[in-house]
Amino acid sequence: MQFDYEILDDINLKILDKLGEDSSTPFVEIAKQIGVSDATVHMRVRRMVDAGIINKFTLSVDNDRLGYDHLAFMGINTDPGSVETVIIDLSLVDEVLEVHEMHGTFDLMLKIRAKNLEQMRDIVENKIRTLPHILETELMPVLKSRKEEQIVSLKRDIAIKAESAERAALR
Repeated sequence: MQFDYEILDDINLKILDKLGEDSSTPFVEIAKQIGVSDATVHMRVRRMVDAGIINKFTLSVDNDRLGYDHLAFMGINTDPGSVETVIIDLSLVDEVLEVHEMHGTFDLMLKIRAKNLEQMRDIVENKIRTLPHILETELMPVLKSRKEEQIVSLKRDIAIKAESAERAALR
């Protein structure tokens, strides 16, 4: 996939950083915080959506408060050549939050949420292990989550861009 890195200038990085903190922040507020017009923020966000940098604006919830306090990862090995088929099937399971293709011990790594152990067992036994082309699975329950982010902090990238701009201005 070809990508134009110029679209990620310091202003766009600052916009992404603010939206990463809270995607519901009004463009007017973001504009004030980074020192540009709200029209600039609106136009740049639209360009980043068109370029595929921003995929969607989403909601972050406390799964524990919603009753989904059982989190687990599951490693899966599949029949050779069947990974894509299994990924499609797993993507239809509501409780499977993430599916990652791996290279190593497992072909796939899943992130699963459930309300209780009974529901977790049902998901594993009746929704995942029954799918065709799955050879073996290993469930790894999470005891406690210390950090769970949805976006990498862009503060370092912003600082690098600012430093680079300062060096360019001195030339």
